[in-house]
Amino acid sequence: MFKGLNELTRLCYGRILILLLFCCASPSTLAAVVDDGDVEFAIFSLNNDLPPLSKNKARMLYRGKSKKISGSLKIILVDLPETSMHREDFYKMLLGKSVSQMNGYWAGLAFSGKGSPPEELDSDDIKQILKWLNDNPNGIAYAPIESVPEEVNILITVPQGE
Repeated sequence: MFKGLNELTRLCYGRILILLLFCCASPSTLAAVVDDGDVEFAIFSLNNDLPPLSKNKARMLYRGKSKKISGSLKIILVDLPETSMHREDFYKMLLGKSVSQMNGYWAGLAFSGKGSPPEELDSDDIKQILKWLNDNPNGIAYAPIESVPEEVNILITVPQGE
């Protein structure tokens, strides 16, 4: 469609498309677009014995480079569904990777026998996450911080843009 157009024309078309999006979108869609930029995630557990995580340790866990905390405490990770927009945002913010990049990464680890991906939940509903954590005492999950209840053990927060 843009083949053969110069850079200025493509830039104008891009701006027109953005304007059309904002003019035609419903208010709730626009709110979701605007709010999405302010998402901050919490990596948390129901186990109060788990110590806080450094950002480096959180990255190691979610890359499969580490499976233990404090040297001997083996942990289990859970992941949101692949279709969850929160999963995409979380991996971009923590690891700088897309979901498809992480899927490829985990596939390589699984093929080589060096690791397996976190268990994937059916939905990103906080109730399902909490149920999974209740069934897995050494489990660690992530969710947008505004949906995380106060009684959980927040191990680290992952702010937007880090």
